[in-house]
Amino acid sequence: MNNPWDLPDGKLLAECRFETYTASGPGGQKRNKTQAAVRITHTPTKIHAVATDSRSQRENRIHALRNLRHKLAIEIRREIPDLVNYHVPNWLAEYGGLHINAKNPRYAGAIAEVLDVLKAMHWSVSKSAVMLGVTTSALTRFLHDDPPLWAHVNQTRSLLGMNLLRRD
Repeated sequence: MNNPWDLPDGKLLAECRFETYTASGPGGQKRNKTQAAVRITHTPTKIHAVATDSRSQRENRIHALRNLRHKLAIEIRREIPDLVNYHVPNWLAEYGGLHINAKNPRYAGAIAEVLDVLKAMHWSVSKSAVMLGVTTSALTRFLHDDPPLWAHVNQTRSLLGMNLLRRD
C-alpha cells in the first residue's frame, strides 16, 4: 500500500471529498458572504482537515491538502518488520539531524517515519533517536517544533503511563 501522504496531489485528491462552507474569523464582511473555508476528507480513512485562514477558497484548498497530509502522517502507523536490520530511508538521512522544513513535500513522510520508529521502540525517545541516527535532543526538537506532533506523542505516552516529554 502506498502511503497516502506520499501520493501526488492528483492521486490524493482523487481519494478525497471536498466541502466548502462559511466560517467566522478575520476577513470581515466579505469573508462571511463567501464559502472560502475548506474541509477535505480522505475517504478511505475518514481522516479530515480544514483550512479557514484565507479569504480565498483556492488558498484554503492548498492549505487543507497540506494539513491533511500532516494528519494522515500522524494518524496512520505501519509496523517496522525487521527492527534488527532497520535503516533510516536514504531520503530522510539526507536531512541530517531531522532538519526538514514543515513546507517541504517530504515533511509528512519524515513525521510518519519518526512515529513508526517511536512506536516500534515503545515510545522511547532515546532508543528511537539511536535507530534514526540522531541525538535525543535533535529528535525532541523535531517533535517539539510541530505542536500537533508534540501533542500526539505526549498523548500516546500518557495513555501508556509514561512521563510526558518536556522541552527545556
